[in-house]
Amino acid sequence: MIRRTFLIGTCASLCFTLTTASADDWLGFRGDGRSFAPGSQTPVEFDGESGQNIAWQVPTTGRGIGGPLVIGDQVIVTGCSGEDERDLYVESYSATDGTLQWSRPMRATGRPFTHPTSSNASPTPASDGQRIFALFSSCDLICYDLDGHLQWYRALAVDHPKAGNDISMSSSPVVVDGVVVVQLENQGDSFASGVDAETGEIRWTNQRRASSNWSSPQPVTTEDGLAAVSMHNGGGVDLVDARTGNVLNHFDVSGDGTASATYASPYIIVPGQSTTAIRISTADPNASAPEATIQWESNKLRPQRCSPVASNDRIYMARGSVLMAGSLSDGSVLWQARLGRLSNVWATPVLTASGIYVVGSDGKVIVVADRGDEGDVIAESELGEPVLASPAVADNALYFRSERGLIKVAKTGS
Repeated sequence: MIRRTFLIGTCASLCFTLTTASADDWLGFRGDGRSFAPGSQTPVEFDGESGQNIAWQVPTTGRGIGGPLVIGDQVIVTGCSGEDERDLYVESYSATDGTLQWSRPMRATGRPFTHPTSSNASPTPASDGQRIFALFSSCDLICYDLDGHLQWYRALAVDHPKAGNDISMSSSPVVVDGVVVVQLENQGDSFASGVDAETGEIRWTNQRRASSNWSSPQPVTTEDGLAAVSMHNGGGVDLVDARTGNVLNHFDVSGDGTASATYASPYIIVPGQSTTAIRISTADPNASAPEATIQWESNKLRPQRCSPVASNDRIYMARGSVLMAGSLSDGSVLWQARLGRLSNVWATPVLTASGIYVVGSDGKVIVVADRGDEGDVIAESELGEPVLASPAVADNALYFRSERGLIKVAKTGS
């Protein structure tokens, strides 16, 4: 079912300036998939109570645990409220001062029920720089342009009425070569689909293993033209052509049900009981599929719940109150840093030029500097609000989506 709706006249009192994406924007869960912003000089010390380096802090409509996007001067978040969290929201806030620019309500068509610690607004939205694609646990997939005009809408639960679980459908969408890929695995109607980013038409649908899985697909794009996504669950890892849905490669490697894979060319890093690095080689134009081989496996270098973070030569894993650094090329553990008392870590850490930010669910943030042969805790900060979402980075600022608000951390001079 697809409906095209054009919004005219209802927001005539507000004027929006067309925003275009830049290379510094944060367009999805973990940015480009690595949670890596090497050019950003972000503050390592901040405090929600005193306001130190808190540029602004605003409430959002409803609650959500999906991460924010940053597109130009817009910060995009999703939220939900009402009975069983059936009321859905996609909202845009000014990155400059936190002003609400637009808010779009929608009503859930699928199963909105989730665990109290989760949310119907659990997946992080995605963008191609021109449009916003918001997926909810109720399997509602909504596309807006950057001015908040509805482009298309897919009630995926209509085609898959048994899709859903009682914890949440937390897998985030990704955009690859004009296709929005969703991975909605559960004990009922378990599937993955590729949706045309411009029209909302379903290009392909693959049946997936009938088991609950919350990991997100990972874009895998190479210089020689490969446009694919990596998907994993307890039954293996698939490299899927984003345009057609064809499975290009399969590996009998058990993947983690919560943590997502990370692509740091030429490796796909898949967390599980052991972390596996799959090397993608340059495609042979005469071959039907790219060459993919397992480079290394490690049962020591693995995260807990949150996804791996990758730089150009290192991989970082958070396991509760411990942060580990490993070699991207061979998986060896290079150092471990103890982070002190840190509550449950659900958010994937983020790496900037200032350090590695590890976020506890109570809003405490530990910043670690990589000194080469050791990790050094250089700051402990407090946001003052519970945070389960992975942060976004743009320019020299951090954006945190708390359960009921949005916080910008940037140097304020105070």
